[in-house]
Amino acid sequence: MPMANNEIDILSGELAHVMAVALKRTGQKPSPATVWRWCKKGLRGGTIKLAAIHHSGYWQTTPEAFDAFLNAQTEAALADHDTVDGGVTDEDLKEAGLL
Repeated sequence: MPMANNEIDILSGELAHVMAVALKRTGQKPSPATVWRWCKKGLRGGTIKLAAIHHSGYWQTTPEAFDAFLNAQTEAALADHDTVDGGVTDEDLKEAGLL
């Protein structure tokens, strides 16, 4: 799985607070704990991390790095889906909150 932090040179872009970039891109403001997890611990066992720098007490990233982070999550989710045998049932969709 690709790591989002390897795809973007974080210092070559325009830095902004991670919360601001996330809000602009997704319409949702993540909690400080979520931002810390994305940047330090990562997702999926640490295989996907948000490329960011810690500056003046805040995690900062670029829109390009955040997009790469979202794309890496999507690719991983699609790869998981491809490994599942059988079709998707209404129950599966209900459990995923889609029905």
